[in-house]
Amino acid sequence: MIENIIKAAILNKDIYPEFRNRPELVIQSLGTVAITAFSSAIYLHYKGTVINPESDFARLQMMAVAFSTIFVGMMMWSFINNTLCGLLGGEAEFRDTIRSTGIAYGPGVGLIFATIPLVGDYILLASLIWLLATVTNGVKATHNISIAKAAIPSVIGWFMSWILLPWLMIIGPYFTNPMID
Repeated sequence: MIENIIKAAILNKDIYPEFRNRPELVIQSLGTVAITAFSSAIYLHYKGTVINPESDFARLQMMAVAFSTIFVGMMMWSFINNTLCGLLGGEAEFRDTIRSTGIAYGPGVGLIFATIPLVGDYILLASLIWLLATVTNGVKATHNISIAKAAIPSVIGWFMSWILLPWLMIIGPYFTNPMID
């Protein structure tokens, strides 16, 4: 699994045909998403402690919501990729797209390093952009389409799963609600 995460992270497109042809690799894909979700939850716990150091329950609840939001975001991103790539001439099925998107979540592990003071925000930004690049590469290889055709659904899915969904599920409710103490 670690080897495949590294291959996806360095934009090696040769792993995606394997993930397309071997359904049992869905476990590696979901494991990669789980690691990313755990890293995201730790990052948000750190941010929650900085913003509101006295509310332990709210931080634990936020971590659980963050963990599940990453999985929902991955499924949503996979659906957007599969639907739009299908319209643009892509060849893969939804399950293939889920497996390739999941393993491409490898750079999400870097979210845990976003807790480093002073440089954390830059690491967060770099991790999210890197994640966009790896998923776009995975979509391109899995659907056998051009990089331009892969970028369109990837950017839309990335925005929805890493900006819009976290705002609606995590940031909005937990960081802007004055009732949570």
